[in-house]
Amino acid sequence: MRNLRRMIERWKTEGLVLLPPEPAAAVCETFAKVGAKATADVVSMYAILGGMPEMDKEYWRLWTLSDIQIENTADVATGVLFSDYLISCWSYRLIPNGDDTSAVFADYFNDDKCIRVAGSLEEFFGMYAEDSYQVLEGPHPGPDSRSDA
Repeated sequence: MRNLRRMIERWKTEGLVLLPPEPAAAVCETFAKVGAKATADVVSMYAILGGMPEMDKEYWRLWTLSDIQIENTADVATGVLFSDYLISCWSYRLIPNGDDTSAVFADYFNDDKCIRVAGSLEEFFGMYAEDSYQVLEGPHPGPDSRSDA
């Protein structure tokens, strides 16, 4: 989670409040409650950062485990919602890969399929660190967009 640690340093310089880490058991229990499995990278992410009470300066927010339980009341077959952009203009989903990591997909809540943003959380945070605009304002659904989920 090298790229998440890079982002944490940036957020600290912004003066953003970051919540303390969560125990692995709490992460696994929360995901189980919403009908999903927490992959190793999800457990690692929350072992480093327990979420954010407010958006960062780019208007993105990593949800707390409590937020995940509240927001994931519907079927999670399309992945677990774990963060949002601009106070839920759209959200991001975690969909497990076969290697105990999770891919990140943008969900625009418009009945189209979710759009793949990154192949893993590590890739997601790396992209976010390099060009947050690409991650947050990236591919939007439409006639020329590619849907993967």
